[in-house]
Amino acid sequence: MYQPMLFLHWKQARTFLALAVVAAFALPLLASEGVGAPRGVDVSSLDAYRFGFEAWLPFFPALAILIGMTLALTAWNWDHRFDHVYALSLPVTRWQYTVQKMLAGVTLALLPAVGFWLGANVAAASIALPEGLNAYPNELAVRFFFAILLSYTMLFAAAAGTIRTTMWVAGVILCFVFFGNIANDFLGYYYDFFARENVVLIVFEWMFETAGPFEVFSGSWSLIDV
Repeated sequence: MYQPMLFLHWKQARTFLALAVVAAFALPLLASEGVGAPRGVDVSSLDAYRFGFEAWLPFFPALAILIGMTLALTAWNWDHRFDHVYALSLPVTRWQYTVQKMLAGVTLALLPAVGFWLGANVAAASIALPEGLNAYPNELAVRFFFAILLSYTMLFAAAAGTIRTTMWVAGVILCFVFFGNIANDFLGYYYDFFARENVVLIVFEWMFETAGPFEVFSGSWSLIDV
């Protein structure tokens, strides 16, 4: 059952996956372009390593989220197109079918993760690092893979129902962001707390910056660090 799920998912996502592998491989190389000095060149200052890479940091989790979301949507595309008739015709339970489908997506997520790992190692090998700094291509690739998995599993669960369910989930999140800011500004006229704090930002900071699964998106994405 796993092999047919993998083949169907591959057919749905192969074009995007090809582009994702190329992007994942190229992103560390682009981010390290001009950072520090080429290997073999003497380096006397740490400044070149502190700022050149930072401008690219948001693109690392953004690419991982995009890959995870696309894999989740393409996982259920075949089922939604044919009203889940294919799944109902199989001699397996619903939970077994779902687990096999999810594992197929996790397998495909390895492709861009491996591409990112290769790109990060090539980028790290091309830079001469002074004493006190180290490159972490393997650790960064693991973070990239887990970021893909987290975004994949979240949307996979939402997309397992109907397209309407997925739209409801996305709509609730967008309404919270949009109307939450409006309500916060309105309440700020009457309560000092809302004038000083933005509840929407507090919620997102609590989700992404405190210890927890979402911290993988906002943690350190530096290829080079102490």
